[in-house]
Amino acid sequence: MNKRTSAAKTAIPLARTLRRQLPWIGLAMTLGCLTLVFGFVVNAIEITTDNLMRLEAEAIVQEAKAKPEAPLPNSKRLSAWRNWQEIPEAFRQYFNHEEVLLGTPVEALIELEKGEFEYLYLLHYQNDEFGSLYLLSHHSEQEIESAITPLLNSAIGQSLLLTLVILTVLFIVIAWLIRRTLEPLKLLSDWSKQLNQQPDNAIDINFPITELNEIAQQLRQGVDQVREANDREQQFLKHASHELRTPLAVIQASLDTVNLQLSYSKPSNSQAPADSPARRPIQRALKASERMIQLSDTLLWLARESDKTIPKEVVDVKALCTQLVSDHQYLLHQKQLEIKPLITVESIEIEAPLFSIVLANLVRNALQHSGDGEVTIQLDQHSLQISNPAQDECDNSEPGFGLGLQLVQRICQKTGWDFTFQHKDRQVQVTILLAS
Repeated sequence: MNKRTSAAKTAIPLARTLRRQLPWIGLAMTLGCLTLVFGFVVNAIEITTDNLMRLEAEAIVQEAKAKPEAPLPNSKRLSAWRNWQEIPEAFRQYFNHEEVLLGTPVEALIELEKGEFEYLYLLHYQNDEFGSLYLLSHHSEQEIESAITPLLNSAIGQSLLLTLVILTVLFIVIAWLIRRTLEPLKLLSDWSKQLNQQPDNAIDINFPITELNEIAQQLRQGVDQVREANDREQQFLKHASHELRTPLAVIQASLDTVNLQLSYSKPSNSQAPADSPARRPIQRALKASERMIQLSDTLLWLARESDKTIPKEVVDVKALCTQLVSDHQYLLHQKQLEIKPLITVESIEIEAPLFSIVLANLVRNALQHSGDGEVTIQLDQHSLQISNPAQDECDNSEPGFGLGLQLVQRICQKTGWDFTFQHKDRQVQVTILLAS
């Protein structure tokens, strides 16, 4: 299984992804709204308390201006003084004069007997006609809680209701937007499937979103370019194979004629014609010509994309491997390379022309693109494996077996053989599992 297939299986639709993320988004928005509302309520309570103290200070100032002889209030709940020094030390000790800013109440918490607490609020108020006024407000812990708790409960309840309403409306809007957004994407997906199934048919590109039309146009152009490249490749293979057939047939016939002439020109008591030194080059040329004819027929078979199968024959794999290694000895020039065949069968029944081309390409490329070391050729009834040391990067920019793999891959794909290529730890390995 390749990486593209694995990734396609693990991918999930966009709509499902959005539906999975929406609850988390809603939870985050709910917590955020509650935090903002709670902070707003606390801040509103503080602002309200500060304003009430300012209003109370303003009322005391107005009353003092109306009745200058009347004393300032001095009760258990509320006390007022004209300056800082008049404040009793019992209360002044809880405040820092530098922190008492004009117009801003300062809070202090003091502990009474039996674990009871009391809140003190000191406000420095300034009036142009009256002057300064220090107002001290006393409140027990129970009074503060009884005043603030209803406000908090009411604010939190209203904020929850408001948050639920807002989130409900927001979710409805988001769901509608997602559906409207996914509809064009679904159209693009259906269009791409139709393009994949019928690439030769003209399919209109008319989506409601401009960007989708651009994507579809690019897909259309990409498919057209790939199809045109495949058509050019197939046409080239067909023409090349057809054009090669005639000269290859002429070469084959001429070599057969020369071979027969050499056979009849020898006296009866001379060396056997098959072992004659003059005939050895002819025999090698005949075998090379046969392989070229096989290659031409195979290329034509691949180019036609025909369902016609190649009949199986019994192949002497040891002799074929020995012959191929011998034919490619010239590639071992200036290389410290050892060829190690590990062939456990004498012969196998297989598509002989295709197997010969595959084995020849792998042997040639293994020797050509190998570094110093050992080339291993393993072959049994069900598999073929060839491994070689990888070349240094400075010697060749093409790692491993090079461009010959393209033809091998095409043949394996057409015949159903399982092809695997690995390049790891400076070792290149090709494995082919032969179909039974």
